[in-house]
Amino acid sequence: MTNIHYFYDPMCGWCYGATALIQAIEENPSMKLIFHPGGMIEKRSISEQFKQHIMNADPRIAALTGVEFGESYISRLRDSEHFIVDSYLPIKAILIAESLGVSSFRALKAIQHAHYVQGVEVYKLEELQNIMSQFDIDITVWLELMVADSSHTLLEDNISHCHSLMQTLSVSGYPTLIAEHEGSLVKLPHEQYYGRLNEWKSLLTTI
Repeated sequence: MTNIHYFYDPMCGWCYGATALIQAIEENPSMKLIFHPGGMIEKRSISEQFKQHIMNADPRIAALTGVEFGESYISRLRDSEHFIVDSYLPIKAILIAESLGVSSFRALKAIQHAHYVQGVEVYKLEELQNIMSQFDIDITVWLELMVADSSHTLLEDNISHCHSLMQTLSVSGYPTLIAEHEGSLVKLPHEQYYGRLNEWKSLLTTI
């Protein structure tokens, strides 16, 4: 079994662009995908400069990777006076869903779709609750765990571990994929395979 360490953030557009590549790893029976959430942005209204950076980057991501940025998302980004972004609450939602049996990949993909396609305000607990309701879990338990003190510790521990590992492995950004097999670590050149899914799957068979 090969471990694939995935350094990601739910509010990273390039991580959204990498969805098909990540799914190929998730579906590979000889690989275990390990998620390391980075906590890129604490809840805040982003600056006009940052908003412009996102608006410039999204079309490039779409053209290179084939992912869709929905009109609802584009309109909210363009027209909102205060476009609020939060990595932390969505990460917590993913961690709690995983503790209840939902794969991190499925939870992340659902949040990314809600944000980037449907324009949902995924920094709100009630919106994340709606998203997680699609999975076969007791949503009441999920909600209780989301607001429990222990969930804050879980979130902080995971983000801290991610940052520590990033420093150890000289990981500088998201998304980053590192394969771990028989004691050796190899960074995967995923950025060369956007839009080349079959070739990516072929590469995975050689790892």
